[in-house]
Amino acid sequence: MFFPSSPFEKRTFNHQTFYLKRDDLLDKDFSGNKARKFHYFLNHDFPHIQRVVSSGSNQSNAMYSLSVLARLKGWEFIYVCDHIPRFLKENPIGNYKEALTNGMNIIESQTREEEVLRWLDAKSLHVNEGGRQKEAEEGVKILANELLADIQTHAISNPYLFLPSGTGTTALFLQKYLPFPVFTCNTVGDSAYLQKQWKMVVPDLTHLPTILETKHKYHYGKLYIELYVLWQRLRNEMGVEFDLLYDPVGWSALLEHLPLLDGTPIYLHQGGILGNASMLQRYVRKANML
Repeated sequence: MFFPSSPFEKRTFNHQTFYLKRDDLLDKDFSGNKARKFHYFLNHDFPHIQRVVSSGSNQSNAMYSLSVLARLKGWEFIYVCDHIPRFLKENPIGNYKEALTNGMNIIESQTREEEVLRWLDAKSLHVNEGGRQKEAEEGVKILANELLADIQTHAISNPYLFLPSGTGTTALFLQKYLPFPVFTCNTVGDSAYLQKQWKMVVPDLTHLPTILETKHKYHYGKLYIELYVLWQRLRNEMGVEFDLLYDPVGWSALLEHLPLLDGTPIYLHQGGILGNASMLQRYVRKANML
């Protein structure tokens, strides 16, 4: 399964020109960085594998894409998470609902690492949380080559790329293959956490993306009305729907640093739109409680 090159578009926000790399339009099941991270697993044969095992949050984009991968490969899919809210169990929605439809076996455990190990054997493929592993390099390298071609086609001078990071794997390998700056921000933990994730993937890689520190610190998964308002403005002014969990944090960081960054900004849209249904429900419940 090979994906075509994703669209590259010129858009305006706050009277500023941005280029968007629309990886959200790659494929409905493997949109964004999951198409890139799981390219290796999609396009290589694993004759002895019968099960894929992973872990993460209960609305993870990786969880959904792995459920599709398992379905296509005919594998069992075991997914471990810390907690599944009772409301979600009773009202499945978003990535959680679709992954269950694809046959995911989800296990709730406060000791995730131990539970994952319990399911691993010679016939099991272990995919780290969020696709944080060396195999992601193959697909991200393809993305880097697409970006170089897009930049040449649009005659963009002095480009730089920005993308928000969870594990930071995509940003890490993009900087390895791109000859211009890759900027990112942490959406999980702090900058030290993000750097730790990079060292876990490639311990000896020295040419790293630049992390943009922000004045306001956002806690992963927590709802912030100002981020929801920014998400709405981006959708209305650009005509593009972004992920409601990672992208508002990313855009907030980019806009804060924009006056200090030299060059033409390119924003990588990494997909994740399926998860917006559950995020919107959470914002509705929050608004009703205010």
